[in-house]
Amino acid sequence: MAPRVISIIGGLDADLIMVTNRMPEESESLRANSYHETLGGKGAHSAIATYRTCHTNSPNHYKVQEDPTVPTSNEDFYVTLKPPIDNSDDDNIQVRMVGAVGDDQYSELFRTELKKNGVDTTGLVTIPGERSSVCFVIVEHCTGEKRSLCTLGATGAWKEENFMNVEDLAHGPRPDLVIAQMEIRKEVVQRMIETAGKAGIDFLLNAAPASPITAPSYKYITHLLVNESEAAILSGRELYDVNQGTWPIIAQEFLGRGVQNVVITLGEKGAYYATVNENGYIPAYKVNVVDKTGAGDTFTGAYGSEYLRQKVAGEWDIKKAITRANKAAALTIGKLGAQEGIPWADEIDEFDAEPNLTTL
Repeated sequence: MAPRVISIIGGLDADLIMVTNRMPEESESLRANSYHETLGGKGAHSAIATYRTCHTNSPNHYKVQEDPTVPTSNEDFYVTLKPPIDNSDDDNIQVRMVGAVGDDQYSELFRTELKKNGVDTTGLVTIPGERSSVCFVIVEHCTGEKRSLCTLGATGAWKEENFMNVEDLAHGPRPDLVIAQMEIRKEVVQRMIETAGKAGIDFLLNAAPASPITAPSYKYITHLLVNESEAAILSGRELYDVNQGTWPIIAQEFLGRGVQNVVITLGEKGAYYATVNENGYIPAYKVNVVDKTGAGDTFTGAYGSEYLRQKVAGEWDIKKAITRANKAAALTIGKLGAQEGIPWADEIDEFDAEPNLTTL
């Protein structure tokens, strides 16, 4: 049986991380405790999270095959590569990354890291003469809170015409689910949504960083994942107007626009969800926080992989998907660096922390 396909369309960037005791004040210079360089980007994080959360941590996952072709133009988009690993003992789900990197030192690093984690990189394009995106991250040691500033870099090369056809969505096969963020320009994201929706392909939009999208796009969104600040931007509210009393109202507005499943992630408080048939609240978990970078992306990947697993089985329980995603996110924030902390399926299955029932 051919594998089910999840396509992740999003950004990849080099994360340059400074860990400090506290965030600097305006015009203040501080000495950082440590400096780290990791590979990041919401697209890359979500791709690795999607793959790991539906596969067990086997030594085979670290076998990397040499990539015979580095695509650099539209003509090279659909080069077929052999899968990097044997997934016969796991869910029959293939994860494909569609993204752009510069012709710099990060290009091959991303390909190697993604393939090491089971992600197909056929759709990873190198843009000649462009630099990869870079993200400067400040992490507060005591709280794990972060501040980020990112360049668009090669991610800005995508245009609407790159996603006009179904085969563009996964650079080859028809995907069963497309997951996208908004690191790519919103006009391009809207084109992806429309192309997928008109073809009957499920679409999960993690609207981060948030930018209002046109009303017609919502009817093609199967899953909308937003945090409170993103919910404020997309619903036209101030952040202080997004709270426990307005979560149901905001979610209902998105459902009214045509979205099928709405999830408002609440950080340490958990997540609020709504569909046309039900709504409710799922708590997060009590864990020691080291670095919150990538928690939302891990939630997205775990939620997406669980959705497809359930769909294959002919069922859909959104509460189960959010609970699993909350567990994955909790495991992620226990380590420094977003990709380092992303858990595998067996780690999520074994996770037994207590729900955080005191945060609301």
